[in-house]
Amino acid sequence: MHLTEEPKILGIDTGTNSLGWAIVEKKADNYNLLDKGVNIFQEGVKIEKGIESSKAAERTGHRATRIRYYRIKLRKIRLLRILSDNHLCPPLSQEELSDWRLKKVYPKNELFMQWQRTDDDNEKTPYAYRHKCLHEKLDLSDITDRYILGRAFYHIIQRRGFLSNRKDQGGDDSGKVKEGISSLTQEMNEAGYEYLGDYFFALYNKGEKIRKHYTARNEHFLSEFKAICEKQELEKELGSGVVHNIEKAIFDQRPLKSQKGQVGKCVFEKNKTKCPSSHPMYEEFRMLTFINNIKVKTPNDDALRPLNTEERESVMPLFFRKSKKQFDFEDIAKRLAPKKMYGFYKKEEDAEMPFLFNYPMDTSISGCPVTAALKDIFGNDWTNAICETYTLSEGKSQSDIVNDIWHALYFYSDKDKLAKFATNRLQLSEDEAKRFSEISLPTDYASLSLKAISKIIPYLRRGLIYSHAVFLGNLCEVMPQYEWSIKEMREAIIDNIIKEMNRYDTKDKRTFEVCIKGYLKEQYNVSDDSLKKLYHPSMIESYPKVQYTNENGVYQLGSPRIDSVRNPMAMRSMFRLRKLVNRLLAEGKIDQDTEVHIEFARELNDANKRNAIAAFAKENESANDEARKNIIALLKKETGKDIEPTDKDIMKYVLWEEQNHICLYTGKQIRISDFIGTNPKFDIEHTIPRSVGGDSTKMNLTLCDSRFNRDVKKTKLPVELSNHDEIMERINDWKKKYETLDFQIRKLKKQSKGATTKEQKDTIIRKRHLLELRRDYWCGKYERFTMESVPEGFSRRQGTDISVISKYARLYLKSLFNHVYTVKGIATSDFRKIWGIQEVYSKKERVNHVHHCIDAIVIACIGLDEYNKLGAYYHDEEKNKWYGMSKATFKKPWVTFVEDIKNIQDEILVYHYTPDNMPKQGRRRIKIDGKKILCKGDAARGSLHNDTYYGAIENDGAVKYVKRIDLASLKENDVKNIVDDTVRGLIEAAIKEKGFKDAMASTIWMNEEKRIPIKKVRCFTPSITNPLNIRKQRDVSTKEYKQQYHVANDSNYLLALYIGTDNKGKERREFEIVNMLQAAQYYRTSNDKEVVDRHMVPIKSEHDYPFAYTLKIGTMVLLYEKSPNEIWETTTKERNKRLYKVTGLSAMRMKGRSIEYATIKLIHNEEARPSKDIKAKNGAYKQGEELRPAIIMLHTQLNALVQGYDFEINELGEIRRLR
Repeated sequence: MHLTEEPKILGIDTGTNSLGWAIVEKKADNYNLLDKGVNIFQEGVKIEKGIESSKAAERTGHRATRIRYYRIKLRKIRLLRILSDNHLCPPLSQEELSDWRLKKVYPKNELFMQWQRTDDDNEKTPYAYRHKCLHEKLDLSDITDRYILGRAFYHIIQRRGFLSNRKDQGGDDSGKVKEGISSLTQEMNEAGYEYLGDYFFALYNKGEKIRKHYTARNEHFLSEFKAICEKQELEKELGSGVVHNIEKAIFDQRPLKSQKGQVGKCVFEKNKTKCPSSHPMYEEFRMLTFINNIKVKTPNDDALRPLNTEERESVMPLFFRKSKKQFDFEDIAKRLAPKKMYGFYKKEEDAEMPFLFNYPMDTSISGCPVTAALKDIFGNDWTNAICETYTLSEGKSQSDIVNDIWHALYFYSDKDKLAKFATNRLQLSEDEAKRFSEISLPTDYASLSLKAISKIIPYLRRGLIYSHAVFLGNLCEVMPQYEWSIKEMREAIIDNIIKEMNRYDTKDKRTFEVCIKGYLKEQYNVSDDSLKKLYHPSMIESYPKVQYTNENGVYQLGSPRIDSVRNPMAMRSMFRLRKLVNRLLAEGKIDQDTEVHIEFARELNDANKRNAIAAFAKENESANDEARKNIIALLKKETGKDIEPTDKDIMKYVLWEEQNHICLYTGKQIRISDFIGTNPKFDIEHTIPRSVGGDSTKMNLTLCDSRFNRDVKKTKLPVELSNHDEIMERINDWKKKYETLDFQIRKLKKQSKGATTKEQKDTIIRKRHLLELRRDYWCGKYERFTMESVPEGFSRRQGTDISVISKYARLYLKSLFNHVYTVKGIATSDFRKIWGIQEVYSKKERVNHVHHCIDAIVIACIGLDEYNKLGAYYHDEEKNKWYGMSKATFKKPWVTFVEDIKNIQDEILVYHYTPDNMPKQGRRRIKIDGKKILCKGDAARGSLHNDTYYGAIENDGAVKYVKRIDLASLKENDVKNIVDDTVRGLIEAAIKEKGFKDAMASTIWMNEEKRIPIKKVRCFTPSITNPLNIRKQRDVSTKEYKQQYHVANDSNYLLALYIGTDNKGKERREFEIVNMLQAAQYYRTSNDKEVVDRHMVPIKSEHDYPFAYTLKIGTMVLLYEKSPNEIWETTTKERNKRLYKVTGLSAMRMKGRSIEYATIKLIHNEEARPSKDIKAKNGAYKQGEELRPAIIMLHTQLNALVQGYDFEINELGEIRRLR
């Protein structure tokens, strides 16, 4: 007899920064816990004060600024080279310019410095030079005049104005910039100045501010440059080549780097990128998809039907209106029905209308703006018109030519160049070419590639709905080529298939897909392999079956990275899931036949949805807080009693408010004393009884007359009650609520189509998600009163919607495991209560990481059997509540389940994953001589120092560090640190008069008569005594302390500990701390990138003590008092108490002592609270001490085994001894 191994189940609880896991074995209806653990890691995004941003956002922002400054420097060097070669500035050698570019050494030759100096009294300023060059003919045989001309050009290059990119419509500040430019032009015209140099020269002479203006590159600077060239006759004097080179050096702009590689791939054509939504073929595709979906019921029809050919033709022109990029569905209804005689078929008020449609009237529809613009220029038959006029059309098909024209619109960033293309290549008049160059394109992308769209569109043109057209899209690859290549045969095949589609009966047990595939097989002998090539409307990107094994031949999951998921938080979680599962597979704890149960945290949704979920939870929290206050106040008023409301009381109050203080079933008025306190007359009731498959979400709860619930409703659905119509009247408000929300959601969808920036779009999407959560709540609540039967598995499907990530993570696990099931959070929470462990769980939640493991155990034990027994359990519970019958029981997964759950925290070690990103290298492919070569570079990740620069001044004989603070950002306790006595006096006087807040909001004058306000103040920073000097100032002061840029250290990278003995044999310790800046410099200069970090610090300390180990943030340590054997000879429970994680490293000097000490902050491995909420206790570890959640130790007190030196800990929380 062959004995089969008992089936194993792996339960996984995923979070944004955690994975709880448990493996159970099922025997009959008993479970047996085999293994469990918790993994903790950092979220994939940065969260600060509840605001979420990309981890790289700050770093890339600083890098973009550095690159911008570097590009400005390159432009200046390029111009100086030309000026120097043509004697328009003092001579600069190639070496001087090279040193500036590569070594950041500024050319300091005296003549060059003299050339740049200004002298207001003698009108030696760049503004005066620009004015002079515009109005006086210079003598270019005189070196002084040549230098004046060069200096004017060098001044123009320093700020060359804003250049609008025709593709970048409505960037972050472009509206504000363009407004500023036009108002500057207006100011110049009003003052009578044609050129910017003249206007700025006039402002300069009046002492007015110049820098605050927005300027345009072509309109202001280029026109001035050309006027100077004309006035000075430079083409004659210098030659057209030199003038062209100067113009190019000042005004040329590199095209933006293509972002094509960032575009996602099509699900139907795997290697093709998604099509930009501005392509005319996509616009037609989108239009036809919508039109084919419209259904109408006229007075001559019995039911809704698709539009006929005539109706389709009549609505199409609505999509080609140049003035309307979006429009409402009502425009279509007006075309097809007489005035005010149409409506939406689901809207009660519209039920009697003679013309009914399947879309609400305010549904937003996207038009075809690009096609409309092309029709405006080339006429209605624009494709043929373009083919006739296009000069490069030889040998090209119509679609190739349309593609060429669209490419020109898409890739030209300069309007003038595009207009030139239109004149030369499309033979347009000047006016038409101008209109052509002003066509603006939307910047988003379709969900399919152009290849897939061009295959599907012929079927949409025949009037097929999207899902049917998609199904036939790839017929060209499926059908036998000899039949498909002959036009008549091809048309006949398509007609036959469409007839077969129309014949399909929805009552057929087989799906539509199976029927059509069967027909193709029968009629045309299409093989099964060919049929697999057909597109499927619900196709999504999938993971290939796992092929990859480790050295022992055990299957391992591959990378979870997939184009469809661009969510860093979810991806981080999936990569950690991969590590955990592969470790379990490698150790033989699970295999392909293990059943996987997994629950996904709803926070793993995309950022906008996460934001909405958090806002929705906050709303509910605020409503609960309000309810608590109101219960206390109202009950006191009504009964004179004081009460501390329970969570159940609060839930009852919230439901009471939702029901307008009446019982929905009986219509009775409810007072607060009727449901709060002992023996309430009204209690919480489940709309759909849990015994017939209802769930325990708030959506399924109402406050109901206890007697009615017990005697009449029992286990009935609301529909089965005799007074159902009355009940529906009472909840009509709910229906109105969700219909109003639906209307607002449609409005926001319309707005998001018109949003010009990502920020605007994100704000609208967040708002929409929030309204969707509210709508789904009210809709779910209302629909439970209309349900005539409870569908199979209804309660399992309830809860927050399944996110994209859970769908892909399930597919990812399915690439290896045969059985993968997702468990909803609401089910986990229900079973925790049923199995009696909710109390244990609540104590651990948010405090101890172990709660993730408890969840994983519960998830592993929830199978179909458990779901099926739920109904009977709730039935018994209802009988117990109403008729006092015996208490409902639900068999626990195993006998000692509750006790075992209580002891979990003593049985596991929490694994913390903290990557060290400092030695990582940036890798990218760069082109050298046309070949792509992999280039490695230093990429020190992490902040090397704080952003603020500090100035150094001498005060009372000592060097002190100061920083400039904006008056608006000044804090009350900064006032006493203001450096300048006069400024401090003025600010203190203003505060005394108006109070701090009002004083900061008003203007404080330094000199009111001359209208000089105080905008910034210098303050001493007592906390900065030993700053980092990151580099030398360009213009070096004579005072040594002013020669460097001073910054504060952000964090330390590592602490090296040296342990030795002194002459008397007594243990002595010394340490070395390496900050982030030093570490980055080390990895930059170290040739061998594999160098172990211990070489970053000396092998021996100052007093020749040998190196012991290094600690970094995230290093795990096992503490002991006297000997390491205490750890190796102990139980997991004792070891758990000693396992800590390093969270802080710093150095300090104690008062009255000259010795420096290192302080090490440690947090217990199970501690889940944020550091700021835990009070750390000082002192060395003592055997048998009470557990300290956080410890601060001096380096002389730390006795520990260190991860990486003495032991290793893996993803399963298993410890391996190293020495």
